[in-house]
Amino acid sequence: MSKRRQALHHLITIVVVLFIGLALGSSLGEYRLMERVKELQVENETLQRWLEGNITAYNERINLYNSEIRSLKEQIDILKSQVEIEVLGIYFSPRGGCAKSIIDLIRSANKSIHIMIYSFTLDSIGYELIRAYQRGVDVKIVFEKGQITEYSEYLRLKETGVPVRNDTNPALMHNKVMIIDSEIVVTGSYNWTKSAEEENDENIIIIRSKKIAGEYERVFEKIWARGV
Repeated sequence: MSKRRQALHHLITIVVVLFIGLALGSSLGEYRLMERVKELQVENETLQRWLEGNITAYNERINLYNSEIRSLKEQIDILKSQVEIEVLGIYFSPRGGCAKSIIDLIRSANKSIHIMIYSFTLDSIGYELIRAYQRGVDVKIVFEKGQITEYSEYLRLKETGVPVRNDTNPALMHNKVMIIDSEIVVTGSYNWTKSAEEENDENIIIIRSKKIAGEYERVFEKIWARGV
């Protein structure tokens, strides 16, 4: 064999070996990639099964968290309502503006005026309650029966149709309370009498709070229901 043929044969051999090497390398690379794909598929299926097995538990936990959040928000709202208290006025007698402040509140009422009063003889307040009743305000008054005399506003109010009742507590109904529109509360030692207005040392405080008014309304309804 000539040297030229030998060189050509040698070159062909090298090319064939290189081609085989490349083919084997490519096949090996493809094999490794396929193996990795299989591994990823297995991991994906495993993850899917894990999610399917745990999704219910996590949903339950999420629902519990949402329920707790709602409960906390409700508690926050309650706390806010408790601190949302506005003192509209504090008055002292004698001649400190107690009667005038009560009259002004009666005139401002839009829906309801509920009263529990021990002694009530002031005509000026009685007239304003009659006017409020006549313009459609829900006026209800519970009197202490032991204080109903010829000077009491009880008879005047009753004759004009204003709903009035006597307390049936065998002891005293000693409240001096007015609730306006289920939002404003007037309370204190002040009776609605001339002596309380002009002679005695008395006081009232006027508070705007739906929560506090609600507590007083609850007691009023209880005493009103047992009244006659």
